[in-house]
Amino acid sequence: MFDRNDYFFSFTENAYGISIVANEKTIERDFLPALEAANCPDLDVPNGVFRVLQVDDEGGQELSGKRISEISEPLAEGRFSILYISTYQTDFVLVSEPKLYKVMQALRQCGFEIDQEYQNGEYSNIPFILEGDEDQEESRSLSPVDPTQFLLDINVLANDLQCVGLNRHHRSSWVHTVLKTLCFSDLVPNRNDTLHKRFCSFVNTNDDISLIADTHILDTFDECSLMKDQGAPGLRVIQVHFSGSNIERCGIVRHISKPLSIEAHINMFYLSTFMTANIIVSADDEQQSKERIPSLYKSDEMPSVDTKFHENAIINGSQDPLSPINKETSSFAKNTALSVDVGSKSGSEDKNIPL
Repeated sequence: MFDRNDYFFSFTENAYGISIVANEKTIERDFLPALEAANCPDLDVPNGVFRVLQVDDEGGQELSGKRISEISEPLAEGRFSILYISTYQTDFVLVSEPKLYKVMQALRQCGFEIDQEYQNGEYSNIPFILEGDEDQEESRSLSPVDPTQFLLDINVLANDLQCVGLNRHHRSSWVHTVLKTLCFSDLVPNRNDTLHKRFCSFVNTNDDISLIADTHILDTFDECSLMKDQGAPGLRVIQVHFSGSNIERCGIVRHISKPLSIEAHINMFYLSTFMTANIIVSADDEQQSKERIPSLYKSDEMPSVDTKFHENAIINGSQDPLSPINKETSSFAKNTALSVDVGSKSGSEDKNIPL
């Protein structure tokens, strides 16, 4: 179990908005007052608390897509709503706190390992649905979604992206560049004037730091500060925009990942936000992935977790049977999650970004 100093922070910006996952107190103390003072439109704060499950798997990035599909399968079948965040080092799954115990049961039944300490009641202080509430809960149980009912748009950015890890020992060399990239994007030179939209994902935990951004942005970092796969092809992001919130919809991750990663054998990263699914694939697989997108919404199927508990919250801002895998032991980090749908973002907007 992590101590109170552990944390999880995630910032994702795409063509439709901004999504932030952070400590609940950070959201309430730093983000919400500033957004409310700025009369930020489309501010949406979902109810409830979320927990972050960290996925440890020796397969690495090469098996990222397969891992996404296999983890999301039992959770889709169990009708659990999840948000999924891929990073350079590992993956994270956000689940509703009252459903945490059942989520762990579902994963364990499929062969995923959970740290022994969390099987022996170390998380007994986490609230969960009582048996007496089962009938009421089942009456409003989530059903696997049909994305055609709330699909608004599919957007493929032309941006050439890379996924890298950031070296903590060289923090002084990259911290200002990251702050400028996340908070003051107008100050970041754009080599291509035709690229008016961007995709950026920054995830910071006690263990690792990951950044997905345009290649020309990453070229401004010192080589010693980056961890990356040499010679890896550029990445493309396919953004699927939904109406309403994904917080209470189940099966989206599985529904999208299976046709690509399992049926077409396309490796991928996946990043959930409040109202979008972001599928990141190799530039070499871009065309095939786009060809698979229509079938995603015709399929009848909807879709070893290392769990760590961090106390966090989420902000989102809108703009314009398992095959054998190495399932590592899981551990939990206490998290709460708060989501905010923000209407627009100024390039010079100041945010307290935990770096």
